[in-house]
Amino acid sequence: MIRSTVLAVALLCGANTASAVDDYTVELYEIYCTACHGVGLSGAPLAFSDEWQDRLDKGMDVLISHTINGIGNMPAMGTCGECNEDDLRDLIQYMAKEQ
Repeated sequence: MIRSTVLAVALLCGANTASAVDDYTVELYEIYCTACHGVGLSGAPLAFSDEWQDRLDKGMDVLISHTINGIGNMPAMGTCGECNEDDLRDLIQYMAKEQ
């Protein structure tokens, strides 16, 4: 009984951790992404909306490449000079989540 309870709690904690967004990603979003993705400026997909689905269907590697090199009106790195590839991946996944 105790073993199954401990396992259930561990699984629940793991599920919450996997879906949680770290503070650094939120901070990067607020500094570098929200100006365009917060309002859908210049064709940017609106954060936290279904506008990301077509882009996600292209695959994360394509999205990372577009982010690194720029696409359309978005400049290279989305102006985030401090971001690395993992940060960009986290930002894309964060913005693509419907909330």
